[in-house]
Amino acid sequence: MTYLKLNILPAIACLAFFSQDVMAADTDLPDPFSQAVTAVRQKDYSTAYQLFSHLAEEGDYDAQYNLAVLFKKGLGHPTHYQNALKWAFLAELGGIGKATDMREELVGTMPEETLDLVRAEVKKVLTQRFDASDRSVILQLAQYNLTITKEPDFKTSYALRALAAAIGIRSAMELRDEVEAELEPKDLMEAQQMAAKLYEETRWPLPE
Repeated sequence: MTYLKLNILPAIACLAFFSQDVMAADTDLPDPFSQAVTAVRQKDYSTAYQLFSHLAEEGDYDAQYNLAVLFKKGLGHPTHYQNALKWAFLAELGGIGKATDMREELVGTMPEETLDLVRAEVKKVLTQRFDASDRSVILQLAQYNLTITKEPDFKTSYALRALAAAIGIRSAMELRDEVEAELEPKDLMEAQQMAAKLYEETRWPLPE
């Protein structure tokens, strides 16, 4: 079964949810995302939480943001800022702009020890996708090493962006060159060797 996503719209009362206008290609039944949005509108937050959780685990960035909202608001699950931040980080890396405001707010609510735990959880999710040869995660993992780690890791970020450029991911060359200016010559050579090793160790699928 395939679905056509038409656009993303802010919706649902005062909560900052994203909803997707979605049409099923071969059925009139609503897709899981639409079911979750309907559940929120009906204040059936437990069902919404279950549906968004499943979609978030599958890598749906809009669902990740909505799940972060549920965790932050305490709807369908007791309020849990740590989990909210995890999903806000992942949604932000996936390009959901509204997740940035939530991430900034949540970071200020928890001690550094908890932030370290969240960073580790986010890295685990990204690394699992990377190990599964998911092309779309390469630049996200590079960005993680710039903006989510306690201190920017320019060397690793360069290596990942160089890898992305080598396999033809759009905008990766420009992003790689931005980081290059932050590296000393010795670190740059090491980053390029790291990129070559990553390139040789994994067979990356062609763009769809």
